[in-house]
Amino acid sequence: MRKNIARYVGIVMIMIGFCLMAGCSSDSDVAGQHVGWVVGSSVGDGYGVIFHTVNGGKTWTRQGDPTTVPDTNLSGIKAIDEFNAWAVGVNLDGYGTILRTWDGGETWHRQGDSDTIPDVGLYEIGVLDTERAWVCGESGTILWTQDGGHHWTVLSAPGVLTEANFYVVAPIDRMNAWIIGDEDGGYAVIYRTVDGGTVWTRQGTTETVQAGGLIDISAVDGQTAWAVGINETIIKTVDGGANWQVQQTSEPMAGPHVNGVCALSNTHAWAAVDSDVMSYTTDGGATWTSMRIPVTVGDGYHLICVSALDMDTLWVTGISFVGQPPLGEILHTNNKGETWEKQTMPCDTMLRRISFVGSPK
Repeated sequence: MRKNIARYVGIVMIMIGFCLMAGCSSDSDVAGQHVGWVVGSSVGDGYGVIFHTVNGGKTWTRQGDPTTVPDTNLSGIKAIDEFNAWAVGVNLDGYGTILRTWDGGETWHRQGDSDTIPDVGLYEIGVLDTERAWVCGESGTILWTQDGGHHWTVLSAPGVLTEANFYVVAPIDRMNAWIIGDEDGGYAVIYRTVDGGTVWTRQGTTETVQAGGLIDISAVDGQTAWAVGINETIIKTVDGGANWQVQQTSEPMAGPHVNGVCALSNTHAWAAVDSDVMSYTTDGGATWTSMRIPVTVGDGYHLICVSALDMDTLWVTGISFVGQPPLGEILHTNNKGETWEKQTMPCDTMLRRISFVGSPK
C-alpha cells in the first residue's frame, strides 16, 4: 500500500514538473481565460459583425458568415456561458434581427420570422438563462421568450405602450424587469413590470428623470438599479423604482452623455462616458470618480458599453467621434483603470455592446 502511495505521489510530482515546463494553466490562469462577445455596425461585406474571444481579448475572432448572420447593424449582445449567447439588431427582410448560438458561436441561427417578430430595429436583449430572455427596440417594442427563442411573444407591439424607443431591458427574474429609453411627454421613459410583462408601469417624473433620454440601465436586484443617459445623467433607485434619485446631470444644459453602466453591487458600479472618460463609484453613487483614457491608448472615442467582472477587471467599447479610422475600439483593464490596453479587432467598425461571461452586463 505504501509503495502504491509513493508511486502515485511520484507520478503526480512528475506531471506537475512537466506542466510547469510546458506552461500549463493553473486554476487561476484558467479563470483568467475570459469568454466574451462584442457586436457592431455592418462593414458591408455580406454579414454582420460579431467578435468573440476566449482569452479575455488577447485575441478576437470574427464569427458567422453570409449564410448565418444577416448583413445588418447589430446593437445588442448577451453572453450566458461559454457556449450560449444572444445578439439583436436592425430589422431586415421584414422583421427585427435576433440571433442565437448554442455552440460558442461556431454557428449562429436567426430566430423568428416576419409573422412573429415586428418589423422594427431591436436594440438590446436581457437574459435570465439559456431559455428565458427579453428583447426591446424601436417604438416601445418588447418581446419575451421562455424556450430559448424557439417562440417569441410580443409583450408590447410598436407604438402601443409608447412611441419612444426602448434601448435596454434589465430583467431581474421571469416576473420583474426594467426598460429605459427616449423621451415621451417631456422626460425619458422608465417602465417596470412585476407580472412578467402583462402590465408595464411608467416610473419617475420630470423632476427625478430630468434627462431627455436614457441610454442604459443596470439592475442589482428588484430594488436597486442605476440608469444613465444624455447630458451626464446618472440616476438611481433603491426602492424598486418608486423613487429615482438624481446623482449627476447637466440638464437642462448640454453635456457629455453617459452611455453605459455596469452595477456590480449596491455600492459599486462602472460607467462609460463620451470623450474617452470612464467613471466609477464605490459608495453607492454618492461620489463618482472620473478618469480619462490616456492618449497613448485611445483618443477621440465616445465610450459606449462596459462589461465588468469586478471593479478591477472590465472591457469597454468605443466609437470614434473624430470620424477617422479606426472607427471603433475595445479597451481592457485589470487594475481598476490604473492602466489600459487597446485590444486588436478583426476588422474596423463602430462597436456597440460588449458582454463577458460572468458580468452583469
